[in-house]
Amino acid sequence: MRFECCSCKKSFSGSALIVNINGQEQNYCADCLWKLRKEYDTKKSCEDCGYIDEESCKKTGNALVPAKVGFNTYFAQAETCKDYTTDKKQNPDKKKDAQLTQTQKEAAALVKNLSAKGKTITYYCCHCGTQLKIGAKTSEMQKTCPRCQGDLEVINLAKLIKQHQE
Repeated sequence: MRFECCSCKKSFSGSALIVNINGQEQNYCADCLWKLRKEYDTKKSCEDCGYIDEESCKKTGNALVPAKVGFNTYFAQAETCKDYTTDKKQNPDKKKDAQLTQTQKEAAALVKNLSAKGKTITYYCCHCGTQLKIGAKTSEMQKTCPRCQGDLEVINLAKLIKQHQE
């Protein structure tokens, strides 16, 4: 069965990724879904506001309409809300997301060790195949590909570095 992406209008086969925005279900290709998730990740969220209560706003009393993008649910009405504030409280789940995971900490330590030894590891972007290097000359971990802006956090750098150490 063939589907058409509602964003780029490309036709593709396989399973379509269904996105529910403003009560409408739409089909997206993988690339456009990734871009849409990045866009929603940068928007203000009602979950950060001090007035959210389950799926409604305490201040206005309005029910919040979720936008489901992939496996994530966003309450993006905060973009247009005049009562939006982060002064009162912040959702503790968001604070946990801001902290580094154990894998990220381990990868940072291994990259630091790799650069101290003067070694470099070459790896490739999983989206476009661009050659990327980490180690002696570039010790900072890239979050996005410089060519296609693809998300590089899906690559487990800790595992990659461990496989290539002597």
